Amino acid sequence: MYRRMTKPLPPDSRVSITETPVSLRLVIPYSRSWFVIGFLGFWLCAWAVAEILIPLRFLEGEVPSGEWSLMVGWFVVWTVAGVLALYAWLWQVMGKEIVTVQSGSLTLRRDVGGFGFDKVYGLDQVHELRAEPALFDPMDLSMALQLWGIGGGAIAFDYEGKTRRFGIGLDETEAKQAVTAIKKRWRAADRSHGPARE
Repeated sequence: MYRRMTKPLPPDSRVSITETPVSLRLVIPYSRSWFVIGFLGFWLCAWAVAEILIPLRFLEGEVPSGEWSLMVGWFVVWTVAGVLALYAWLWQVMGKEIVTVQSGSLTLRRDVGGFGFDKVYGLDQVHELRAEPALFDPMDLSMALQLWGIGGGAIAFDYEGKTRRFGIGLDETEAKQAVTAIKKRWRAADRSHGPARE
């Protein structure tokens, strides 16, 4: 049985590391914004009321026939917006990123209450792993999502011609410490997959 060693980075860091002979696991809890939690909570209450009242208007025949398509379109957009807002609120309350490095792969998981999806990247195709806070670009969807805590990140790497990011909410020091830990493990992993890209 492998011995696990869990250690936090410096005391003021939110990143914790669990290391075994076969893998490195970083857990990065999201830095909550009580303003965003409160705002989204209030907005979701209004959203839930509309989600109930609009279908009732349809069922009771209160919507003029000429307005049906407009109301249905609005309701679909409203519902999708509410689902995204609910996810953002849950992420603010209980979200965390889980980064796993093991022989041949880098796995990123955005976990909300035990639920999430893994994105697996082959280490041999990961280039230029670095601490790099993203510059705000209003035309970039991921930047817009980052305002709500569900996109972007302070750690970047290049993969298949695109820049990927993780480490949402990390400051520059925490991001550099996490990158150092990952690269150290990467170098110690199976050398057949190549050294870490600086």
